[in-house]
Amino acid sequence: MADRKREWTISTTSGVTVSGYLPRWAQEDPSEVDVPPEELAARLADITHHVDFPGQMLDSYSPGNPTSHDAPLEILRSSIDCNPYATGSDPRCPVVNIRIAGEFWLTDLGPKEVAGLVAKLRTLADRLDRDIIPTLDNARSDWTNRPMTSTGGRS
Repeated sequence: MADRKREWTISTTSGVTVSGYLPRWAQEDPSEVDVPPEELAARLADITHHVDFPGQMLDSYSPGNPTSHDAPLEILRSSIDCNPYATGSDPRCPVVNIRIAGEFWLTDLGPKEVAGLVAKLRTLADRLDRDIIPTLDNARSDWTNRPMTSTGGRS
């Protein structure tokens, strides 16, 4: 048995009804009833289909933090968004938006741009594994084994 097509519907107080496709991945249904007719265009322009994906939580220091303790910071939170009735240059097809950290986002990414970001993140992860971790290990070893000063202590 085929799945029933999912739809959203907006009905105005004057009896006009508009409906459209509601993707299976969309987390919310933008359906409304009793919308004033003069607000229909704005409601259509505001329709956004989206699904959120959690990022990675890190403990981070922020100079603005009133305590001296690290605070949790989510990085690389992402979402798939589609604005089917977007105005202007907003994309009408699904795109990925990635919040780097806090209020820093990469937006309007198509499949090619997401693949490019993945490649860059893999390169960064590989560099961390290949270069930074061994360099850190060497620096820590060097620090631990640093020469004694003439006073008998470590410098």
